[in-house]
Amino acid sequence: MTAGNLYRYFASKDALVAGLCERDRADLAAEFEAFQPEPGNFLAAFAAFGRKHFEDGERDKAALCLEIWAEAARNPLVAGVHNEFDRDIIRHLIQIFEDAKRSGAMAPDVDSTAAASILAKLADGLFVRRAIAPDFDPDREIREVFAVVKALVDGAIVLSRAAGGTEDRPCSPAA
Repeated sequence: MTAGNLYRYFASKDALVAGLCERDRADLAAEFEAFQPEPGNFLAAFAAFGRKHFEDGERDKAALCLEIWAEAARNPLVAGVHNEFDRDIIRHLIQIFEDAKRSGAMAPDVDSTAAASILAKLADGLFVRRAIAPDFDPDREIREVFAVVKALVDGAIVLSRAAGGTEDRPCSPAA
């Protein structure tokens, strides 16, 4: 399809980008809703979920994400759609982590919001590497990220409560 022909279906570039984001958001929401790991299998199921997006998925999709992120940096309308997409991902991750805590698969004192935020940042980095790094090694790089995820889930990641803070505390609601 030619670029001009796309505008038969979308009123503008903003509408096209919003449509792509909404399609991906709906697909990802359905995947998050379907995520129901078997007892004792949380990390393995979560790793498989990650591999689906960072290894099995097409590299072109990661490159398209970078294009959308670049457009969001210039265009407030696209930025709004993108930011809502990010908020949805964080909400879903928080829910997954809260469910994992209830099932005993995650340390109960881990701050699910902070863990979701950290994981989202790591995922963004994987998308960038997947899109542009000629030496991207999905097996190694996903394994490295999931070592951090395991540390998050186990409550082994220690963060300062506030920027510039001098006291290290576990990433927990009480911190």
